[in-house]
Amino acid sequence: MNAFSVTDPTTIKPLDTLDDWESAVIDLFLNAANSFGLPKSYGQIYGLLFCRDQALSMDEVMDLLQISKGSASQGLRALRQLGAVSSVFAPGDRRERYMAESRLRKLVGGFLREQADPHLEKGIARLKQIESLVNDSQDVDARKRGVRKHEILSGWHRQMSRLLPWVKMIVGKSDRLPQKSSD
Repeated sequence: MNAFSVTDPTTIKPLDTLDDWESAVIDLFLNAANSFGLPKSYGQIYGLLFCRDQALSMDEVMDLLQISKGSASQGLRALRQLGAVSSVFAPGDRRERYMAESRLRKLVGGFLREQADPHLEKGIARLKQIESLVNDSQDVDARKRGVRKHEILSGWHRQMSRLLPWVKMIVGKSDRLPQKSSD
C-alpha cells in the first residue's frame, strides 16, 4: 500500500508513514488508555486517527501501527461504542473508514456513559449485597467494622452519583466556550 495525501497538492506525503510528532501523540494516547485500564491498542488507534485529517481504513490502521487484525477490529469497535471514533463512507470505496472525534464533550460523555454509569448502577446492587453480608455476620466486632465501612462506601457512591452529572454538564459546556484569539 502506498497511498498519498491529496489534501495539499504541493506536499505529497505517503499515508503509510508516521511523522515523529504523530508517534509522540500516539504514545500520549497509549499511556492515557493504560491509565484508564483500557488496552493499549485503543490509545494507539485513537491517537493515529486523531493525527490524521483523512479517514483511514482498518487495513491502513493495522499497517501504520503494526497491530493485528483482531486488535484493530476490537479497538475500532470499542472506540465507536465510546463515541471516540466514527465511521465514514467514501463514494466508490467499499472499505469502511474511520475518523477520530476531537470534541472533548463527546469523548468524556461516551467514556462516562460506557464506563462510569454501568459501574455506578452495579454499585447499588453490590452495596446491598455487602449490607446483607455485614448484617449476617456472627462476629459483633466484624459487623460493627463492616457497618462503618459500608457507610463509607455508600457515601462515596452517593457522592459519585451526584458528581457525575456535574462532570457531564461541565464537559458538555466546554465545547461551547468562546475560544481565545491568537492575535
